[in-house]
Amino acid sequence: MLPEITLAALFLLVSFQLILARRLRTAVGAYQLQSWLLGGISIALFVDTHLLGLLAFGLLIVVLKGLAIPTLLRRRMGFALTAGRESAYYVGFPTALLVGAALCLAGFIAASRIPSPSRLLPEAVLGIGIAVLLLGLFTTTARRDGVLQMGGLLVAENGLLLIGLVLAPRLSLLIEFALVLDVLIAVVVMAFLLARMHEAVASTDTSELTRLRG
Repeated sequence: MLPEITLAALFLLVSFQLILARRLRTAVGAYQLQSWLLGGISIALFVDTHLLGLLAFGLLIVVLKGLAIPTLLRRRMGFALTAGRESAYYVGFPTALLVGAALCLAGFIAASRIPSPSRLLPEAVLGIGIAVLLLGLFTTTARRDGVLQMGGLLVAENGLLLIGLVLAPRLSLLIEFALVLDVLIAVVVMAFLLARMHEAVASTDTSELTRLRG
């Protein structure tokens, strides 16, 4: 159980790295590392339980979310990632960090109120999953850059998958595969839309969408 808890703690710390990231390249790297950690949690859980579905799910996460999606982002969003520019918040940076800490605390409080006698992972891991879900949603609403907003949604989905590992580790692999595949399709669509946005306004800053161009 210790490896799972250690990986989950790192999973949460990497989520804060996404909040602290000022450059898009750093944020994509943080998401990739977080996905590898999520896959590692599932594989470590397989070692303890010998449930083949957990092994398959962990490998699926590593391949699709840890390799395929970051590679797709780097190729389609190359114009944004190689520019080395910083991404701004709609709120101040210290405020964003404080809100992130508050959401993390809220996640652990929420986990303590969710009964689940059949958990294979401890309550603390459930709290981490809820906290990461909230942090991802906050990143989506607080960032101004479309690439980071998409990254926030991907991180929120990682948190949701971790919650599923805690509450329903025996969930059908077919359902888990469908969830991850939906995310992959969504990334392809969003990457295309952001590329088109960059062509139209020479930026992926969503605040630019408030201005009309003739």
